[in-house]
Amino acid sequence: MKKRNLLFLALPILSLLPTTSCATYSLVVFNWGEYIDMDRVRQFEDEHNCRINYITADSNENLLSKLDTTYFDICFPSEYAIEELAKKDMIRPIDYSRIPNLNIEEDLVPSLKSALDNLKQDTLGKEGFDLLKYAIPYTWGLIGLLYDTTKISPEEIEADGWEALRKTKNADGTDRKVVMYDTARDVLSVALVAQGKDFVEVSDEDLELGVNWLKGQTKTINTLAYKTEEILDDMPNKKYDICFTYIGDAIYSMTSVLDDEGENDYEHYAFYIPESIGPTRSDIYVDAMCMAKNSKNEELAYEFLNFMNEHDVLYDNSIYTGYTSPIQTIYDEITSEYSEYEEGPGSFYDVADTYRIVATDKDRFYRYDTELKTKLEEAWIDVKFDL
Repeated sequence: MKKRNLLFLALPILSLLPTTSCATYSLVVFNWGEYIDMDRVRQFEDEHNCRINYITADSNENLLSKLDTTYFDICFPSEYAIEELAKKDMIRPIDYSRIPNLNIEEDLVPSLKSALDNLKQDTLGKEGFDLLKYAIPYTWGLIGLLYDTTKISPEEIEADGWEALRKTKNADGTDRKVVMYDTARDVLSVALVAQGKDFVEVSDEDLELGVNWLKGQTKTINTLAYKTEEILDDMPNKKYDICFTYIGDAIYSMTSVLDDEGENDYEHYAFYIPESIGPTRSDIYVDAMCMAKNSKNEELAYEFLNFMNEHDVLYDNSIYTGYTSPIQTIYDEITSEYSEYEEGPGSFYDVADTYRIVATDKDRFYRYDTELKTKLEEAWIDVKFDL
C-alpha cells in the first residue's frame, strides 16, 4: 500500500519503457503520485507494445490547470473535477461495450452505485450530473476522524463527533494535538457539517457559521496545525492525537504505525464518521478514469481502461494504494481473512471495518461550483488571517 504523494512530475522513467525496441504507440496518463501499481503499468506496456507517459498531480486544481494546456489520453480526477471537465467538453462519454471486464450496472458496490444514481437527479436546486457517463470509478471513500485510541476513547469520539477537533484536553489531562488539512473546501465542509449545515448548498449565513467555528478552534486549541501531505508522515509517527482525513489515508496511517518493538500497531488508531445532525454527514469522494475528447489513441486508451478493470489489476491497485475499490468482489476479497498486506505485519482484514465503506443518503459529493469555490477560498483566508 502506498500513500498518495503530492507532487507534479512528468515521469520519463526508463523503467516504464517496454523491453522491446519497436514500441510505436504512446499513451499519456495523468494520475496522482504513487496511486497505481507500476508493475501493472509495465505489464500493460509489454502486452501492448506501447509506452505509458505517466504524469502525476498534487491536486485536482493542479490537474485541471495542466489539462487545459497539456495533451492527455487518460486522467484520474475526482468527482467535482470530472464534472468540470465534462462541462468544458474536455472528456468523452465512455463506451462501456468496449470495456468487457466491467459491468457498470452490476459490479459497483451498491451504496456507491446508489449515491451515483442520486447524483444524476436534480436535487436542492442543482442540476444532476451523470458521473458514470464520463468516468469509471477507480477508488472511493468518505471523510471522517482518525484518532489516537490511547488518548481518546470510542465512547468519547462518538459523544463529541466533529467537536472532538475543538476539544482542548484529552482524558489524561494532556493538551489535545490536532491537525487539519490546509484546504478551504475540506476544512469548511467539516465546520459546516459539525453544525448541521450542508456543504453543497451553502448560504452566506451558513458560511459565516463555518468561519466562526474554525476561528473558535484556532483560539482554543494550543497545538493546532494546518498541513497537507505531511499528515501522512506525521500520523504514523504519532505526532497528533486526531485529524480529519480520507479513509484511504486513514488506512495508510493505521497500517504504518509501529509499536515500541517495531511491530505493526494498527489498533493505535481508529476511524470514525460522526453521525449527522443535519442534511449531510460526510463527503463522498470518487477518483475515476476519464478519456480525453481529443485522444489520438482511442483504441489503446480503451485497452488500458479494460486492463485496469481486470480482477487481479483491480486487487493489486487497491492493495497498493490502500484506497477502497468500487468493485464489490474486490471490496469483499481484500477484507477477507485471507487478504495479505504487502509491507510488513498486519493485513487489510485488521482494518476491514475502515476499508469497508457504506455510504448513506446523507453522504454527498462535492459539486463543480465556481461561485462557491471562490467564497470558500475567501472564507479560508479570513480564518487563516486570525492565526
